[in-house]
Amino acid sequence: MFDSFGGVIASIGSVNTPAILMDILLTALVSVALGVLITLFYGFMNRKKGFYVEFAVTIIATCSVIGLIIAVIGTNIASAFSLAGIMSIVRFRSIRQKASDIAFLFVAMATGLTVGLGLWLPALLFVIVIGLLLNLYAIGADKLRPETRLIKICVPESMSFAGQFDDILKSHTLTYDLKRVRLISSGSVMELSYTVTLKDLGGIDKLLSDIREKNQNFGVTLMYDADDEQ
Repeated sequence: MFDSFGGVIASIGSVNTPAILMDILLTALVSVALGVLITLFYGFMNRKKGFYVEFAVTIIATCSVIGLIIAVIGTNIASAFSLAGIMSIVRFRSIRQKASDIAFLFVAMATGLTVGLGLWLPALLFVIVIGLLLNLYAIGADKLRPETRLIKICVPESMSFAGQFDDILKSHTLTYDLKRVRLISSGSVMELSYTVTLKDLGGIDKLLSDIREKNQNFGVTLMYDADDEQ
């Protein structure tokens, strides 16, 4: 690590001409711009599920820092990689990531490296192509992946619940499974917990309305994560 910092200091000492300084400045600006572009792809891909703003900032910082380091270090690629790796991994390990977050982090690192080597146009094309491919994959996966939800249906204790909602669930879901039955409200109400795989997210309103008609207008709860059951 000390050798890496020594290489950085030596390289900085050699940056003493306006042309080199201008080149480094342009590299930094292009790195930031492409980092912002990567962040836009990242934000669009995670627009429905939400994302960490801190991680979006990390993407921009990683891209620009690596680009600047490569530009300053020049041909000393080994020193550049070791130092850039130290600076990016520390922040990368401090927050929780999804698999897609890891992919975008590596895109940012590769983009910073490419920009630092002066290959600005290939870096731009790389960001656009990879960003589009990742977003197309996410859109396709959302359409193909079944939507699993948890539905809690309350019925009066006097009501026989066996098979009462089968016809409704069959018409609105691909699969359904009664997971739990419990008494609430001092034993006067039964709560039925179903795990369901929905056919169409657009039909949720109709599903809930049909259930309310069937359960005598008692409570119905739809949970968007089947793992959130308490």
